[in-house]
Amino acid sequence: MKKFSLFALVLLVACTQEPIIEPAVPETFSFEANICQPSDDATKTVLGAKNGSSYPNYWAAGDAISVNGVTSSALEAGSEYVGTSKAVFTITGVINAPFNYAYPAAFVSNYNSGSARITLPATQNMQSDTYDASAFVMVGSGSSGALTFNPMMAAIKLTVPGTYDAKISSMMFESLGSEKVSGPFNTDFSSITAASGATSRVVVYAPGDGVAFGNSMYVLIPAQTYASGMRFTVRATDGTQMTFSTNSSFNALAAKVYTLTSNAYSPAPETIPDGLMVMSSNVRFASARDKDSNPDTGDRDWTNRKSAYYDMVNYYRPAVIGLQEAQKEQVQDIKNNCSGYGHYGLGRKNGKDILANDSYGGLIPGTQAGEESSTILYRTDLITLNSSGTFWHSTTPNTAGSYYSAMTDHVPQTSTWAIMTYKPTNKQFFMLNTHLSLYASRPDEIAQIMSTVNSKNTGNLPVIMTGDWNLMEGDSWLDPIEAAYSNARHTAQTTDHYGTYHWWGTQSKLIDHIYYSGIGDCYLFRTDNRKWNDKYISDHYPVFAVFDPNLGNSQSVPTVDFDLPAEPQIDETVTFTDHSYSPAGIAYWEWDIDGIRSNEQNPTVTLQSVKDQAEVRLIVTDNNGQRASATKLITVDSSDDHKLTAAWSRIYDSSTEATAYWTSPAVTRAGDRIYVSSSGYHLVAYNASGTQQSVH
Repeated sequence: MKKFSLFALVLLVACTQEPIIEPAVPETFSFEANICQPSDDATKTVLGAKNGSSYPNYWAAGDAISVNGVTSSALEAGSEYVGTSKAVFTITGVINAPFNYAYPAAFVSNYNSGSARITLPATQNMQSDTYDASAFVMVGSGSSGALTFNPMMAAIKLTVPGTYDAKISSMMFESLGSEKVSGPFNTDFSSITAASGATSRVVVYAPGDGVAFGNSMYVLIPAQTYASGMRFTVRATDGTQMTFSTNSSFNALAAKVYTLTSNAYSPAPETIPDGLMVMSSNVRFASARDKDSNPDTGDRDWTNRKSAYYDMVNYYRPAVIGLQEAQKEQVQDIKNNCSGYGHYGLGRKNGKDILANDSYGGLIPGTQAGEESSTILYRTDLITLNSSGTFWHSTTPNTAGSYYSAMTDHVPQTSTWAIMTYKPTNKQFFMLNTHLSLYASRPDEIAQIMSTVNSKNTGNLPVIMTGDWNLMEGDSWLDPIEAAYSNARHTAQTTDHYGTYHWWGTQSKLIDHIYYSGIGDCYLFRTDNRKWNDKYISDHYPVFAVFDPNLGNSQSVPTVDFDLPAEPQIDETVTFTDHSYSPAGIAYWEWDIDGIRSNEQNPTVTLQSVKDQAEVRLIVTDNNGQRASATKLITVDSSDDHKLTAAWSRIYDSSTEATAYWTSPAVTRAGDRIYVSSSGYHLVAYNASGTQQSVH
């Protein structure tokens, strides 16, 4: 095994260089990674106790580095290097100078000879006396075996004093200007730059039952100038929150810890605007299907959490609630303890009214008591149910219990729809509540939902859709929905961006969404991520939106238009210019530039497509909630000036130590990839003169 030193610096501190080693074939190397101690308050993967003006910096279990796109081994929990300033990583592969490297390795992708994509997570986990190491980015490049890692992140250490009864459940950081702090960033291994799809906020979640006020919380943000200041929203476990801002320009330097203490926690009074409130809530079935492996016992048991659920409903009193996974006893319990609600919902196996009696009294498995449903609850004093229906996610949507063949758990899923009248303004709307499966049938399920809305909503009424979509925000499978409907989380005047599926406080996935169209405005979107009576009401947090009570779809749709860049070339950075118009003003832009996404009005992107023509789509939403889209084709320059001449390649089999050669007279454009299916092969491409051109 060969060995040479790799020095990881948290500040630019000179360390001894070692000779360049350029193996010709895959070998295993040991990299010695030193963290040179800085002279001031610098950061690294784990912070030690502050000593004078500086924090000692230590490697942590799970740390791994990436060199030329190859990931090192991770430090194990029992490693002698954990908690020290020097560690040894091993990497197997062909690694030739120049070296381009990054930490953490898990978020490095699209490596391409001097550039890569680094994804900063939109959520961080609150740690005691340190921060989430997975969000701390360092990069570097050079031709020497002594690698110098340059930090790209700053840390804010926030303390919120107070003796409030509840605990801290989360803290959200937002840049008040155009600066981005999470999502995809491009890097040339000397800096990071926000890419299309990056966002201006990041949420730090507390572990377990929360963190007591007075304890410090860390959030990592990219080192940059926040010209318009920043905003913090601290939310407590009782659902209250406090927001405070710093409006002056703030220059966050890399590898620095900035200490910030707010005023004592004083929750702002909760105000919910008047309007049509619609809630989506996966109630988590009452019977413990997975009783043997992970039982719903204790506070997970519906018997013990149902009173907390009633308190939530009675506090908000939504006009409409879309329930998912709701069983007979749950629907009946909610109606009995939250007065004034009617319901429509069918059991997903037998197709009966979810509250229908059966001759077995619910004692035999598969009878009505064990059924789940996508039931719609509605306040009878505010809502009139005009018509309703249910369809099964299958090729035979009118057959109870049917499902797509891809649903390998053989569990049917349903969508429930209704045409309703909001009595206070006598306005009608089309309501749909759904629960998608976990399988590859989801694109078919979404197409079926859209087709049903089009066929059943013959009056072109405003549409509201609630559901557990089982798809993370931004998933491409949601594109058809996002193209036709507004996401209340994006367009509401007041909104949040908290995860919804939490599995009893241990995870954070944003998979519950409310979509709408044809409605004048969405005043509020809210994720209720509190505990009620110190209990989680489900393994999902409910979300709700408050809409303009006048509803209506009489507003004119926006006009969508944009300019394409002239004569773009592969790997060129270009700007797309929006010219869309609406009398109400454009509120939200959604670009899809050959797979690159952006919410900026005039996005600047680096074209990486190798197609002769790429598709560019823009969807805009105006301040009345009206949406429109336009698609154009852009021609990308693919002339020989932008091509590689891959004349021959060497394929090395590490298991047999055999070398084979592949000759290709074809011309390959820059950005093309060559994939070898066996993990035991490594492909090195050369140009016609025999000079190495790229490594994949």
